[in-house]
Amino acid sequence: MMLKTYLKHWLPSSQAINSSKVMKIFGQRTSNPLLWYINRHSISKAVFIGVFFGLLPIPFHSVLIVLAILMLNGNLPIGLSLAWLSNPLTIAPILYVGFWFGSKLYSTNMIDQHMLYELFRQISSWIMHLGHQHIDTRFAKILMSGLLMEAFLSALLLYAFTRLFWRWSTLHTWQKRHHQHS
Repeated sequence: MMLKTYLKHWLPSSQAINSSKVMKIFGQRTSNPLLWYINRHSISKAVFIGVFFGLLPIPFHSVLIVLAILMLNGNLPIGLSLAWLSNPLTIAPILYVGFWFGSKLYSTNMIDQHMLYELFRQISSWIMHLGHQHIDTRFAKILMSGLLMEAFLSALLLYAFTRLFWRWSTLHTWQKRHHQHS
């Protein structure tokens, strides 16, 4: 079975997604047939967008995915499904790898027990003083830079993999069809 045929059966219909309350804020724009088209270009764009925003633990990343999909005409269901990359089971590894990238970028050590204790103390103090306490932004800068790097590199790698896998799948199907006819 070709990859395109498999995806057509697996992905939800445009009516199913457009009927959700969240999608109604985008109006008729999400009904554009280009956003539902299945080819290697639209799927690979959606993979890049979905992985990039899906790996960033930020609020409303699904909205950012839809906006980017609308601007770049990627496949909407694939992009939205990748928003679930950051979830309660994956958040710790995502943050760890992000901090690792950030520590390499800023040539600093990975977080150790003392740094973790100090960060916990600062956050606790900030909460107890209702936001009127200092928090060292050094950790946030390292983490956010690392998360952006992690998201971009992962999205780029999976974009390339999607393009290559789609090409391989198409060639494999053609070769199989050619061997059946000969």
